[in-house]
Amino acid sequence: MTTALATVYEGPGRLTSRELPVPDPGNDEAVLEVLMSGVDGSELHIVRGELTAMNDKAPVILGDEIVGRIVACGSGFAASRRLAVGDVVAVEARWPCLTGCRTCRRGHYFMCLNRGTRPGYGITPLSEEPGLWGGYCTHVFVPRTAKVHSIPPGMPLPTALVACSVLANGIRWMSAASVGPGMTVAVLGPGPQGIASALYATEMGARVALVGLAEDSERFAVGRRFGAVLHFTSDDDPDGLARRIAESVGPVDIVLDTVGIPSTRTLAAKIVAHLGRIVNVAVSVPPEQCVDWHRLLTREVTVLNPLSHPGTTGQALDLAGTLLAKGIDVGSFVTHAFGIDEVEQALAVAAYQTSERPMKVVLRPHDG
Repeated sequence: MTTALATVYEGPGRLTSRELPVPDPGNDEAVLEVLMSGVDGSELHIVRGELTAMNDKAPVILGDEIVGRIVACGSGFAASRRLAVGDVVAVEARWPCLTGCRTCRRGHYFMCLNRGTRPGYGITPLSEEPGLWGGYCTHVFVPRTAKVHSIPPGMPLPTALVACSVLANGIRWMSAASVGPGMTVAVLGPGPQGIASALYATEMGARVALVGLAEDSERFAVGRRFGAVLHFTSDDDPDGLARRIAESVGPVDIVLDTVGIPSTRTLAAKIVAHLGRIVNVAVSVPPEQCVDWHRLLTREVTVLNPLSHPGTTGQALDLAGTLLAKGIDVGSFVTHAFGIDEVEQALAVAAYQTSERPMKVVLRPHDG
């Protein structure tokens, strides 16, 4: 093992293949062979050039959903984490900064205040040694402050990948909204993130309705398998759709918007109940969108903007194992897999630029 093969984001619409040296890890460090890496929505925005901060950081190896096998590690890393070469692990997308800023001390390392040196996979420039900072690569480097979770023996790779990223997000977002028994939750967008959130809300005793498009019939079927009991298509205008939802489910305690376009923002404000909560987790492009603040004020609605999954990855892996024992496999979200030399095709499929309608697209860098 001397070099790694990576697909590198060079700027809007530009991806290149590069070979990079694989370093020997230090005492508290490790190197992983990437077994599976997820392709998520934020990376589609990045490649289209819509997140300008990432254009300034390029070249960057994308990919922050990573499951890999330890191929080298220092003795301190092995001892402190009770891990060894050959173990399969998931690494969280972000880790605390070395200076211990205010948010990192509180456990919210996804909001690290040291923006100039904000650490994490899929966002760190290639120029920062050793450069192996993303899952669109055959190997990644694991620094001493990284968050590493052991994958339970026998857990399939797709299950682990979905658990450590998508399901962990669902747990984080629904927990932020204090989901609980007897509540009604509306999830706008029946993608993997939305369905994972629906699954966790159902596990917590809530009733869930999915809202999507007419062409989302297969996704609605997946949602029903994972707990969503009702579904609605957004072919109506927001007022008509809001009336149909109200007639079917009554007051909506929590609205999760995974889409982030003006029509879903409007719909969320229309259907949320008095004293309800709107949970925004979508990257909005363009970011400037009209919000009916008066309506939210008069209903005393709480608007939440939780980031991804600090503190919920371990919980998600445990839940995925419990669900497996019941015959429920969140790994079934994974519908398409590509090699490291097929990243452009993977992104096209994930962005619905082909005739396919995927649920979850992943890379398997060592396949082929």
